[in-house]
Amino acid sequence: MFKSIFVSSYLDNQKTLTSLLQESQATGSFYFLLGLGAFMATLGLLIDEVIVVVGAMLVAPLLFPILSLAMGIVTSSRLAVFRSIKVISRSVGLIFVISLITSFLFQLEPNGHLLDQINPNLISFLVSFAVGLAVTFTWVRKDLSAILPGIAVSASLIVPLVALGIGSSLLDRSLIANSLSLFAVNLLSIVLAAGVIFSLFGFSDLQDEEEKKIAEKDSEEKVHREAIEEAAIFDGK
Repeated sequence: MFKSIFVSSYLDNQKTLTSLLQESQATGSFYFLLGLGAFMATLGLLIDEVIVVVGAMLVAPLLFPILSLAMGIVTSSRLAVFRSIKVISRSVGLIFVISLITSFLFQLEPNGHLLDQINPNLISFLVSFAVGLAVTFTWVRKDLSAILPGIAVSASLIVPLVALGIGSSLLDRSLIANSLSLFAVNLLSIVLAAGVIFSLFGFSDLQDEEEKKIAEKDSEEKVHREAIEEAAIFDGK
């Protein structure tokens, strides 16, 4: 029974791969939404408003490069892994800076329970692992994609990074340590879970296809940047 669940055609896997690479691409829109989500999450934590934090988790697209990292590991593609790590690193830096600046600007003293829950443990690992399994499964099975946003909310990725910025602005060593630990735990568990699902669906054979698509997208980005630069030079004249 379980074997029939993890069945996907080669063509469907190609489409899933293409879609994932597109969603995890480091575009201006990607970073804009990420920054907006970080700003919302920071304010949500400062005023202890869970609805605002949930909204921020829906806006921020941080989950996609993490799934892309898992895909790169499964396909044994160094190019894909390095690409994902670069996007994740920049995303982490952006979220941290925005949360740090926002905390300084508003000078709000956290007075709720949301920040108190930034505490990594076995339960948080298991929850993130289960979320990773569910979100990756629904990503591959497009007929279940309607429930993807609801599952993605459970992936607590942006919250610990925002808490890190808040903790840094307050010079709270305990909050800083817990935030870093929770993000590391969540990142590791989701990558492991996504790797399991991608392996079961047979994505390990798509290394050449993945690297080809990455090269194509890099080439498109280069052409786009050159076109913008030429337009800027022309306007300057």
